[in-house]
Amino acid sequence: MISIKLLDSMKTISSKINISLSDLVNQQLKSKKGQVESGCRSLASEWISSCPEMVDLAAGVLSGPFGLYKGSESVAVGAISNAVKSSVFARVQTVSKDFTKGGIFIYFQPSNFANLISLPQGHVDYDGGDLHWLKWMLEFGDRIIVKNYSYKPNSGIGRSGMGSMTNSGSFRVPPGYSGTVDDNFITRALSGKEQESQLNLLLESILK
Repeated sequence: MISIKLLDSMKTISSKINISLSDLVNQQLKSKKGQVESGCRSLASEWISSCPEMVDLAAGVLSGPFGLYKGSESVAVGAISNAVKSSVFARVQTVSKDFTKGGIFIYFQPSNFANLISLPQGHVDYDGGDLHWLKWMLEFGDRIIVKNYSYKPNSGIGRSGMGSMTNSGSFRVPPGYSGTVDDNFITRALSGKEQESQLNLLLESILK
């Protein structure tokens, strides 16, 4: 018969186990940080490109109302998607010995949208002015942007070849596409149960 006598208390043993485990967790998080960051960037790009607003923009639905030059739509969608993708980063904070602090933190998209508002593809330059249509979508909500002018669809007319502004009424971002700083197509594309599920699956596959 073999007998084993524990020289340390259960509390001490538990503490030593936690220390060893936390060291392993920290090593894992640090070694996998790059993979997590890369995976999250791919997800962000997919979410933005496939959101209804960007799908309709690429299809030309918004070209007329925003006065986009024909053929520039897909370039704009790509620029927006890449800007959001490039903004994603992961930060590892050392996990404490009792596992109450630390972990890996993932950041999606600056809240001030500076990376998007500064995109040249978010503007339309034309003789007489500069239309910052992307800023309209992100911040202006349903408020009137242009007074005494409204958009009238008309094939073959205007920069987009889909219509032009007429001297009557008023213009705002079409309902369904409009957004504010707290609720716009970017915030909607990056949040939700489906996005959380995909993110959890990604982290589980990398950090398993």
